[in-house]
Amino acid sequence: MKIESITVHPVIVKRQYGTVIAKEGGKAKNTVNRSHFFFFEVRTDNGLTGWGEVSDIPEEDLPKSDAEYVDTVRKFTVGRNPFDIQRMHHDFSQHFLVENSLWNYTRCAIDNAMYDLQGLACNRPVFDFFGGAVQRELRISWVAYIREDLNLIREEVQQKTRQGFDAFKLKVGVDIDLDEARLAAVRKITGPDASIKVDANEGWSVDEAPRYIRRLNKYDLAGVETPVPREDPRAIAAVRKQVDVPILEHVSSLDYGLALVKAGAVDAFNVATTGAGGLWPARQIVTLADSAGVGVLLGSTVELGPGTLAQLHFGATVPNLTLPNDLIGPGMYTADVLQKPLTYTNGRLHVPNRPGLGIAIDRAKLKQLAPKPVGAK
Repeated sequence: MKIESITVHPVIVKRQYGTVIAKEGGKAKNTVNRSHFFFFEVRTDNGLTGWGEVSDIPEEDLPKSDAEYVDTVRKFTVGRNPFDIQRMHHDFSQHFLVENSLWNYTRCAIDNAMYDLQGLACNRPVFDFFGGAVQRELRISWVAYIREDLNLIREEVQQKTRQGFDAFKLKVGVDIDLDEARLAAVRKITGPDASIKVDANEGWSVDEAPRYIRRLNKYDLAGVETPVPREDPRAIAAVRKQVDVPILEHVSSLDYGLALVKAGAVDAFNVATTGAGGLWPARQIVTLADSAGVGVLLGSTVELGPGTLAQLHFGATVPNLTLPNDLIGPGMYTADVLQKPLTYTNGRLHVPNRPGLGIAIDRAKLKQLAPKPVGAK
């Protein structure tokens, strides 16, 4: 079996509301109202079609030439055996700076499509290629972004609580007084048993973080994610030593994960297939965490349905999931490209048992959500 051709489908989808997070220095990033995606339709010489998603591409990272981008993707797919996954990752990492979000997400999409094809060829779900599922549903923490109007956050959390969510992640890091007011409102609505973690997105300094974490922990935090800039694991470790709340950090490479472990910096890795560059490297990072006695939660770049399905197959195989997972994409966007969009049941997502990743694309939606040509109305 060989990959014979690939078609790249660009898509733009609006978010339910404009989202804001903190950035280093405690400033607010620009509001995100919509997200850009590429969907890879990968066909083989024996008639199979696999799918991969390039998720939530920052506008500044979009390719300057669509034709050149598609030509590059074809060079790393056409002619390959979909089972030759290690060689693809090796070749890709030799040619690209994978820390660049576009190329790392591109590698993930190729990886996902290749695994999708493997599962279709063997008539098995993808999670079987990683030792089988140890759980068939994942608990999801609804991510509430920075919103200055407390009424908006109350309405959002009340709605999600009514829908059955019992875990939340609150974006913080710009204004500690607002952070505390929002956290107090969320805890009042959700009650004492809900899991609530906060994510400062590097918004605090090493001096501020311990004070702010202790201040916010009166509302019983399940964890604090990315409290300070990520570059120096020793700085993260210095914060962890001063607080009694689990510290969580995004890990997208084995090198960085090992550095965090050596520094004693974290209690759990935030791992996403997108950030890691695919299912194959994400599973390696989870194995490192398991060996080091470190927990795991699934992070997200806010994927649409196909990317979320890949995350679900990955999460099904992770034995050391210790915190609720951030897979909110199917609930955050106003549309999806799946024939049957994913739905949350009591704040959980079910892992499908269909061959491959279980992706069934609605081609009419692909066309409807495609960017309009320049000058079109």
